[in-house]
Amino acid sequence: MNPRAIPAYGWPSSGLPLAAALAPDGRRVAVLAILPPASLGAGPYPLALQLWDADELKLLATREISIPPRKSSSADRDIAPLGCFVRYAQNGTYLVVSEGGARERSDSENSFVSESDARVHILAAADLREIRSIDLELSPDPTVYEPVDIQVSGDRIAVALSPIDLMMSLGAGATCKAFQGSEARVYDLGSGRMLWKAPFETARIGGMGWASDGSRLALTLQSAQEADTSTQGAFCPEPRIGNNLLILDAASGGALRGISTGDIAGPVAVGSLNEVFTAPFHFFYGNTSGEKVKVWSLQTGALERTIAYPGRDVHDFLALSRDGSVLVGYIGKEKSGYSWHAMADQAQNVDERFAIWDARAGKLLHTSPNLVPLTHPGKHATPKEEGNWLPPPFRQLSDLVMHMQGNPEKPQLQLAADGSRVLVYWRWRGAPLLFDLTDTGTARAK
Repeated sequence: MNPRAIPAYGWPSSGLPLAAALAPDGRRVAVLAILPPASLGAGPYPLALQLWDADELKLLATREISIPPRKSSSADRDIAPLGCFVRYAQNGTYLVVSEGGARERSDSENSFVSESDARVHILAAADLREIRSIDLELSPDPTVYEPVDIQVSGDRIAVALSPIDLMMSLGAGATCKAFQGSEARVYDLGSGRMLWKAPFETARIGGMGWASDGSRLALTLQSAQEADTSTQGAFCPEPRIGNNLLILDAASGGALRGISTGDIAGPVAVGSLNEVFTAPFHFFYGNTSGEKVKVWSLQTGALERTIAYPGRDVHDFLALSRDGSVLVGYIGKEKSGYSWHAMADQAQNVDERFAIWDARAGKLLHTSPNLVPLTHPGKHATPKEEGNWLPPPFRQLSDLVMHMQGNPEKPQLQLAADGSRVLVYWRWRGAPLLFDLTDTGTARAK
C-alpha cells in the first residue's frame, strides 16, 4: 500500500491546497488551491481547481473558480478563505466546490471577525465547466458562519454551517462561541434551490453523511459541556445534548430518530444495511485511550457493535464504501506541547495513520504507514519563502497554519465509493497522497 503523490499544488510558490476529492471510481482527483497572484488587494483571493488522472498522474483540466467581489467597508479586510470543500456527487457526474471568506474589523482596542460569505459551485466533473453557483447568503446573519462540512448525494447537497472560531482554525481547541448556534441546510443540486434548513441553537454540527439511496441524512451534534472546549477552563452555558446523533428525513429535514452516542461524536457514515457508523472527534489533545467506531441500528437506535484498533483511538475521520464493506478511519496520535509561537499549549501530530477494516466483520485488514515522514521530508521552506505572496493580514492570522511542522492539522481522508483507493490530503500543505487498496504487498495487516 505504497502511496503516490498527486503532483498538484503543494508548495507556496505554485499555490497552497485547500481541499481535494476522489472520484467514486477512484480514477480522478480534484484539487482546490489558493493561487499566488502578482498583487493582492482587499480580496477576494483567487482559487483554482485542478483535475488529475489518478492512474497516469496526468493533469486533465484546470479552472479558476469565479468569485464575485465582496462588499466591505474600508474598516474591513479579508483575512482568509474559509469553508473550502470539494465533493463528487455519488454518480460522479458533478463536482461540488464550496468557498468563502471572512473579514476582520478593528476598532480602537480589538480586532474581530465581522462577517463572512460563502458559495457553492456546481461543476461538470468531466471538464470543470461551471453549471451554477449558490450564494449561501451568510453576510446578513448576525452570527458569523462558515461551512464546516458538505456532503453530496445523487441530487442533493447538504451543507453544515457553524460559527467561525479561529481557535479551532489554529488548532488550539475551541471556545464557547463555537457552540452557540449551527445550521444544516439541504439544496437541490439540479436547481440550486434550498429545500430546507434545520437550526441547532446550542450545538455545533460535527459531521454529516447521506444514506446510499439519498433518503436520509445523518448528522452529529457537539455541545460545549461535552467537549471541554477551552484550555483556559472557561465555563460555557450551553447544556449537554441528549441525542447527539440525528437521522433526518431527506425530503423534509424532520428528525426520524435521535441517538445518544455517549461520546463527542464527529464523523458519521451511513451503511447499506441500515447501519450508522460514528467515531469521536478530538477538539485538542486529551488523555483518551481505546476510542472506537460505534455501529448503530437505523431502525431501533441500538448499539449493534463496535470496531476498534488495538492501542489507538479511532477518531476525527471515517469513510465507508458504497456497498458498506470497507471502512477507513483515522488512528493518528497527538500530544500537547508548548508553542513559543502562540505562547500556549497546543496539540501536535506525532503520528498520522489510517486503518482499513472489513466493515461488516469488524476485522482489521491494513494499516497505513506513518504519514508524517512522507509530508515532512526534512527540508522546509524558510519563513520568508512560506507564503511570502500572501497579504499581511492573512500572514498574521495563518502564521501557525503555515508553520505546519509545529502545529499541523490532521489529514483529511476520502475513500473511493467502490473501495478501491484512499485519498489523503492536508489543508495548507503538501501534495495529496493516493493509496491503492489493491496493492497489498507492502500493507501491514495486524
